[in-house]
Amino acid sequence: MSSETYIRVSDTHIAAETMTVSEMVKLAGQTIALEDRVPNVQGNAFDLKDWYRSWKSVRNQESAEPTHVKVEAVDEFQALMPWAELDKALFLYAQAGEPLKKGYPIRLYVPDGSSECLNVKSIVSIWFLHDPSLSAEATYGFKNKVTVDELKIRK
Repeated sequence: MSSETYIRVSDTHIAAETMTVSEMVKLAGQTIALEDRVPNVQGNAFDLKDWYRSWKSVRNQESAEPTHVKVEAVDEFQALMPWAELDKALFLYAQAGEPLKKGYPIRLYVPDGSSECLNVKSIVSIWFLHDPSLSAEATYGFKNKVTVDELKIRK
């Protein structure tokens, strides 16, 4: 039995599922040295948009690309980003050949983002959204509403 943490991945046009970091890396196919996009930061990463396209392709989906991506960290910090601003975004999953110690299980880096808060650590949920009415600017902050179902999960 694996002790690896699961990450929830959802797109209403494709699927909602949980995946391990290993499964996500395998699906990504190609990994990137983080320092190629984020100077002075080392580690192994994969491109967010390339990963999404691979995930969509494996499921034989032809749907349009999302308008936004929303991520949530284990501490309930959330970021909502327009898809158009994520061309260089990537997920860091390992440093020095080991799983992350800071930011485990994966960490989002948006090197050309408007705020360092868009470098979200300890991501446990990723939503690919298709809603053009959402903000054209990235937003971030701590979740301030918890559903009854979420409370049940935490018991």
